[in-house]
Amino acid sequence: MKWIRFFCNFEGRIPRKTFWFGNIAVFVLDVIVAAIAGATAEAFAGETAGYVTMHIVTIAFFYPQFVIALKRGHDLDMSSRVIYAWYIALVVDYGVIRLAAWLWRNFDQNIYSLVGLAFVLVFITVVVVTIVMMIELGFRRGTRGPNKYGPDPLAKT
Repeated sequence: MKWIRFFCNFEGRIPRKTFWFGNIAVFVLDVIVAAIAGATAEAFAGETAGYVTMHIVTIAFFYPQFVIALKRGHDLDMSSRVIYAWYIALVVDYGVIRLAAWLWRNFDQNIYSLVGLAFVLVFITVVVVTIVMMIELGFRRGTRGPNKYGPDPLAKT
């Protein structure tokens, strides 16, 4: 099973085409599995359980997206630390935004509070960084020839 090795190994490089197809496939699978898991949990345990289950599944799907981004970063000769930092920010932001939404919905928090403003600023920062990273990873050609992460995936053998 080649795809299991693909997601279990952090080494190597992938071209733009593999990056886009991989991310689209993982995203579609994430939406389908999260919807099924959320609906099932909601049917058995209520609305809150469905909501929580759906978000747990989505966080679990960050892993394959992280591996794809890491290998694409390797093709660009980008440090792994950049991808690690970006994904840590994504996971923290995802969790913080979901927590803020839950608190606001369940405890009627004032949206104009200082905490609300901090959530919005963190969210906007993460969105801008994500747009920059997606442009960088998705549209820039990788390093020509071999680099410290392996051979050029587009090189003709």
